[in-house]
Amino acid sequence: MCDTSVCYLLNNVPLSRVTSCTDSGVCVGSVLSFSEHINNVVTKAKQRSNLLLRSFLSKDRTLLTKAFTVYVRPVLEYCSPVWSPCHIGNINKLESIQRMFTKRLTGMRGSSHESRLKAVGLERLELRRLRMDLITCYNVVHGRVSIPRSIHCLNFVCIVALTVIRLNYFILILE
Repeated sequence: MCDTSVCYLLNNVPLSRVTSCTDSGVCVGSVLSFSEHINNVVTKAKQRSNLLLRSFLSKDRTLLTKAFTVYVRPVLEYCSPVWSPCHIGNINKLESIQRMFTKRLTGMRGSSHESRLKAVGLERLELRRLRMDLITCYNVVHGRVSIPRSIHCLNFVCIVALTVIRLNYFILILE
């Protein structure tokens, strides 16, 4: 059953080799890559965005933007601190959904992406992911997230600075 030199067994039964695994809705590749997950998310968000733009009779930008934030953006942001992309290609894939959506809104076709976002009151998805990463990090450091000691891969120390650094008394360092 095992086709490589390494064979893993569970109760003397060979385990089959997989290229990806989905856990809690997040797909992880065999080399700990989230590219497949990002591709799945982009496909699903694109479908929802197109359906949303076709389904509403009203072309009111405020209404459609609200619908986008309720039905599409959660797909793009679900568990993002786990899979937040670092490759520019994946970042652009995710942002392309919002770029395409705002471009199809009434009166927005000729505007730049940044001006369209400003006009409808949205911000770049990358900035939203960064904010969620920072909030998650804060919650971990301050013990608001229960993480067993056995799976800690980094030890963070929160120290009080003598002066205020960017309106925050805490800085994060690695032990």
